[in-house]
Amino acid sequence: RGSTIMAWELMNEPRCNADYSGKTVNGWVQEMASFVKSLDKKHLLEIGMEGFYGDSMPEKKQVNPGFQVGTDFISSHLIREIDFATIHGSA
Repeated sequence: RGSTIMAWELMNEPRCNADYSGKTVNGWVQEMASFVKSLDKKHLLEIGMEGFYGDSMPEKKQVNPGFQVGTDFISSHLIREIDFATIHGSA
């Protein structure tokens, strides 16, 4: 009987309503991703974001219903320790 782990997720839908730019969440992602990778380099790591754009895509804010949640999907997934991206779709 074995167990298999594909990846770790940092958090389900991290948000920071106090900082719309996404910089606070990006700092947290960087800190936590570095920590997780220091413990386990063998497994993939992803963030668990919903997919909302932030300040890195200002032209997309008009079509981005969640720009005020304080995340920046694009810049967060450029962090070296993050291995892949997922989005959370809702109907």
